[in-house]
Amino acid sequence: MSSRKSVGISPDAEALLLERLDFERLLADLSECFADASGGDLLGRTERALSQLVVFLGYDRCTFAELVAGDYLNVLCSAAAAGVDPLPRGRFPYTLPWFLGELRAGRVVSMARLPDDLPREASAEADHARQTGLRSHLSIPLRIGGRVTSVLSFAAMRTARRWPPDMIARLKIAGELIGGAIVLARTEEEARQLRRRVWHADRVARVSALTAAIAHDLNQPLTAILSNAQAGLKYLARDHVDLGLVHGVLEAVVREDKRAADTIRAMRALLRHDDSPRERIDLAVALREVLRLMESELLRQDVQVETQFDEGCWVMADRAQVEQVALNLVLNAVSALQALGPARRIIRLAVCRREGRRIEFAVRDTGKGIAPDALESIFEPFWTSGQEGLGLGLAICRSIVESHNGRIWAESNIDGGASFRVELLAAPEGREAAAAAPEAVERPATTGSSEAFDPVQGAAPIVCVIDDDPAVREGIGRLLEEAGWTVATYGSADEFIDRPPSAEVVCVLLDIRMPGLSGPALQARLLEKGSAPPIIFITGHGEVAAGIGAMKLGASDYLEKPVDADVLVAAVRRAAERHAAGRSQALAQVAAKNLIARLSPREREIMLHVVRGRLNKQIAADLRIAEQTVKQHRGRVMEKIGVRSVAELVQACEAAGLLSNQPTPPVVPEEVFPPAKRAAAPL
Repeated sequence: MSSRKSVGISPDAEALLLERLDFERLLADLSECFADASGGDLLGRTERALSQLVVFLGYDRCTFAELVAGDYLNVLCSAAAAGVDPLPRGRFPYTLPWFLGELRAGRVVSMARLPDDLPREASAEADHARQTGLRSHLSIPLRIGGRVTSVLSFAAMRTARRWPPDMIARLKIAGELIGGAIVLARTEEEARQLRRRVWHADRVARVSALTAAIAHDLNQPLTAILSNAQAGLKYLARDHVDLGLVHGVLEAVVREDKRAADTIRAMRALLRHDDSPRERIDLAVALREVLRLMESELLRQDVQVETQFDEGCWVMADRAQVEQVALNLVLNAVSALQALGPARRIIRLAVCRREGRRIEFAVRDTGKGIAPDALESIFEPFWTSGQEGLGLGLAICRSIVESHNGRIWAESNIDGGASFRVELLAAPEGREAAAAAPEAVERPATTGSSEAFDPVQGAAPIVCVIDDDPAVREGIGRLLEEAGWTVATYGSADEFIDRPPSAEVVCVLLDIRMPGLSGPALQARLLEKGSAPPIIFITGHGEVAAGIGAMKLGASDYLEKPVDADVLVAAVRRAAERHAAGRSQALAQVAAKNLIARLSPREREIMLHVVRGRLNKQIAADLRIAEQTVKQHRGRVMEKIGVRSVAELVQACEAAGLLSNQPTPPVVPEEVFPPAKRAAAPL
């Protein structure tokens, strides 16, 4: 007797147990798929889960939709069997009042035979079933948070299906699993957005407290620029111009301009609302930037700052957020020193390496210190020891540090005062740094086109400057002409299109925001025509999103105003070299294509087999021709293209662009075409 009979299990019961076991395994797979709700591509994972249900149950279509305000269905994901179209994402286009009423009431809609099983009042639903060929339908309303928020639906289009109650109960579990994962992911995203808003509000509040200091830091260089410029005009008005004095004036203007730009950049970084990407930053440099921004405030408060920064302490972090933490801690230290005399107001900042590839920076003050029982609670929201502020600064510091996988803590100093320490992971070095760095955007080489610019043969290549500010055009034009370039300037993108340059354009310096056609719009138009030379965007707005989009479309560089002359000239030189390389590559491709065009169809076919490493015998078998014939064609290929080895032949094909998109020639099995017949096969 079999073991099944010995334990008294019938075949039907065993089949039912196996089916339930398989379903439990499916649920386990779905649980694992949605275990990390914060992971990316949640809709993609949901679609794969629906596809698993379609395959497992043998249904024609499975759909997950939201019930929006009880008024309509919004399809999030849909999967279907072969030959059946899934529902498109978005609002469900049909008006089905009876169906929506049942779902709102939390009742399962189970129809084995449509439209016969529908009640008389469901006339719109009956018409929909006839129009779409729907044979059977099951919709399970899902309650999350006490109300119906979503629906898991199944459809049978080719054959009618029954929906047993036990199957409906199991499918409801799968639907609640998917719905719960989506709600959790959205909740986490809302929490992240709220956390970012709180961080930004804190940055704005901290910078607002430094308004007077920032105004001073801007007024100083602006005043120096104005004074030097006016003095320079007076020097030039003399009968005998002292070029040494004029040179000194111009150097001072440049120096003070950079100083003002540095202040603006630091302030804009702290006030920026969006997240900047994590980058490899020197922690000591970031702290010096914070101290430079606070310099006037520290002087006003009579606070001395002592620093001890180790060199090369690199971390992978959001620069603005790290500087926000440092700004919070330094301002707190300044506040703790108010009760002391000026001679005792000392803050010490240190950056050093720790064991285990960690970097630590510390802010130490000589103030009144922190009570031992408060060392942990000070990082809780709304904890404060002063009369001003909401007590959110240190809580925000902790959330920022922990988002960087670091830790922050406080300790009382033996000689008085308190120390706040922040520990972050050291940035990878060497090969690890290359692997951890964001993936570089591939920038295809772009070359000028005679169709767009119609350059005059023999004319000197030029650099085009397109900016709506005449002073910017004039200044950049002078810099580039001084560096040896021929320059053409345009006041708008429309002017550039209406009056294209007559010589070969090696580079375009392009502003982003201009009246009429914007810089990115001009770039897109040139790309559509296939005639975009290398483009360097120069902007005074520091738009990260616009810069990323421009670089993805192939821009050569993205610079912020004011830009240093050496940086600008170097960027133009790189763009010109890129243009030359692209032009050389294009010419080489044309030459290689002309050589390959001389081949007959059979010679070209054999060449493609050769460059893929196929032997003469294998090629003969693949093409059903004699091996001697292959050798003859192969020799003529080498002769026509002018190469002496297979390696040179591969290089010629690569130059012509034949190997990137050419499918591998099919291999004919010997049993399909025996060797004896292959040798006699005609050409």
